[in-house]
Amino acid sequence: MIRDDLLPFGFGTKWRKAFGIFQYLQKNQIHKVLLWGAIHGNYLASFTCILRRSGITIDTIAYTRDPHLRSYNERLVRGHSHTISCYANRKEAHAVWLDKKKNYPGLSLPEFGIHVGQNLGLRSFWQELEKKISQSLDTSLDQKDANSPTNQKIKAILRMEIGSGATFLSALDYFKETSILVQGVMVGEKKETWISKREDLQKQLGLRTIAASEGQILEIVKENKSKIESEKDKVTKTVSFGKQTQVQKQWIYDFYRNTDILLEPIYSGMTMNPLLREIHEMQLSPSSVMQTSPIFYLHQGGQIQHLDLILEKEPR
Repeated sequence: MIRDDLLPFGFGTKWRKAFGIFQYLQKNQIHKVLLWGAIHGNYLASFTCILRRSGITIDTIAYTRDPHLRSYNERLVRGHSHTISCYANRKEAHAVWLDKKKNYPGLSLPEFGIHVGQNLGLRSFWQELEKKISQSLDTSLDQKDANSPTNQKIKAILRMEIGSGATFLSALDYFKETSILVQGVMVGEKKETWISKREDLQKQLGLRTIAASEGQILEIVKENKSKIESEKDKVTKTVSFGKQTQVQKQWIYDFYRNTDILLEPIYSGMTMNPLLREIHEMQLSPSSVMQTSPIFYLHQGGQIQHLDLILEKEPR
């Protein structure tokens, strides 16, 4: 596991994205930023906090589907925004942002902060990560070569969730001509829907238009089996986004007790369970182990919103 969640406040890779945007702001002498997004989401919480602490004036337009919900992310957003307006639905908030950005004296960022600056911040991370993976494998990975064949031997797999898509697409671009295969796990959005937006996202991030292969975009599935269903008739369903079950919460708590690694139920908690099952199945099949490259999972953070999963329990 690559623990980017250990960065301050558990903001993880969002530190890298926000820092890249901050560098862009400094270079262009921009001192104000207009943000918009979900008030309970990790994006607004991290970007308002990081950019304000960096001396940037933050104006925020937010939305929430539940006016009665209170969260730690919301406190961070409200506490670090110089001005903030919160609306009852996403469509209304987006319309207000579109209107305000027309004459805004600063940088207006779209939802999730998609911007060329994000890739600037992530790229140095991929360079650092490439070296660490090479060291952990005790072997030298092939240097990037645009002319190398696409079917070169894969020596390692880098797996992560596809949220907004910025981190995955940045990694896909950087590791394209290397022996590291990047895999993204769809969480919260249908595969077909996200793929239809891929090219536009790559343009916004300043990346090459690179299509991911079939094996690079994965979907999480769960198996439901009733008492009368046979082993051959298991029903497979796509996991619902954001819905937490008591079983899942308990699994995250048990994982924390055993590893001191806190997962969160929206992304990492959804991905790690099937990943461990996959690794276990590979270990049971010697022939599979010989043919499968080691998997490095990127824990991107975001768990500060979910500390109640462990703090409500009795201490060890």
